[in-house]
Amino acid sequence: MTKADATMSDNFFDPLWTEKVTVPVKRVGDTWEFFYGGDVPVKEGTLGELSFSVASIADEAFRQRVTSQVSFKILEEDTTLMVALSDRFSSKPYAEFDAKHFPQGIPVGTSRWARVRLGPPKEKKGDKPAPSAGVQQSLIPEKGGLWLKLKGLEKCELVSSTVLMPDGFPEPTATSLNHAFTMLSREYEKHRISNTGNVYTRVFYQDRDDCWYPLDDLRRGVQAKVERTLLNELWTEVEKVLGWRPLRAPSGKRR
Repeated sequence: MTKADATMSDNFFDPLWTEKVTVPVKRVGDTWEFFYGGDVPVKEGTLGELSFSVASIADEAFRQRVTSQVSFKILEEDTTLMVALSDRFSSKPYAEFDAKHFPQGIPVGTSRWARVRLGPPKEKKGDKPAPSAGVQQSLIPEKGGLWLKLKGLEKCELVSSTVLMPDGFPEPTATSLNHAFTMLSREYEKHRISNTGNVYTRVFYQDRDDCWYPLDDLRRGVQAKVERTLLNELWTEVEKVLGWRPLRAPSGKRR
């Protein structure tokens, strides 16, 4: 994911957003204090994040734990994904789904769904095919698909191979999910000034219960009320390798 893609995702409307503040702190003995003196007066159980130089970490094992990078393949090449779009000229937005397998967490304003598939790996001149590495994938995999890429506790993102566009679409292949969404938005969301969007909430995968869920469920490791096999297997494997699981997002109502 490029810097621009990351910004595109982070700036999307979040219904669970709350006002936050950044406070400078300093390590004093065994505690963190307000940089200008005194305690940081927050409620018991308050969650937050500390940002500091990796070089300042005194424990090597801890440093390795929070900076290690690993990728997990979670969807195979040729897997079908559904993209939620806002098309003012669409009259049958949910014709693709039956009542038992209706998508969960549909973005507000969705009126059209486009069916795409994960394609083969991106071709790079001069690159040699890399051997399969089991759970941990090389940067240039032999087959396409979707990977969960983690860097310590700091970054968790989804990285895809090429994407095969719907049959008859002007451009048959996209270089990434972000590229695929932009092209679909240009084609069907003609009322929009900007054709960018959050692929984590706009692109849906089909789990083994045959229901459709947003890719953000895979990225965050959120477990819904109904335990989903794919999520459980994915995050169990993450915990085995790294010894941790990203914190769950605050619970909120889904549509």
